[in-house]
Amino acid sequence: MSLGTRFCQRCHDEIPPERVKALPDTVLCVDCSSEIGGDYQVSFVAENLAKSGSLKKNYGAWTIKKTRRSIRPK
Repeated sequence: MSLGTRFCQRCHDEIPPERVKALPDTVLCVDCSSEIGGDYQVSFVAENLAKSGSLKKNYGAWTIKKTRRSIRPK
């Protein structure tokens, strides 16, 4: 299966095929990804399962929010 040649949105260098195979939705080369902290910004939010109006905090799970970083060319 050929993934085709993909270029970094920040520096316009070729993204290695191994990286594209491991991270199919990547738009950054390894160097740019390490410089800006990755393709995505990840945040975690605790879900409060306590009754409405209660001061007790009863966290039952965590929600993960993943948003793509804005990428500016070098």
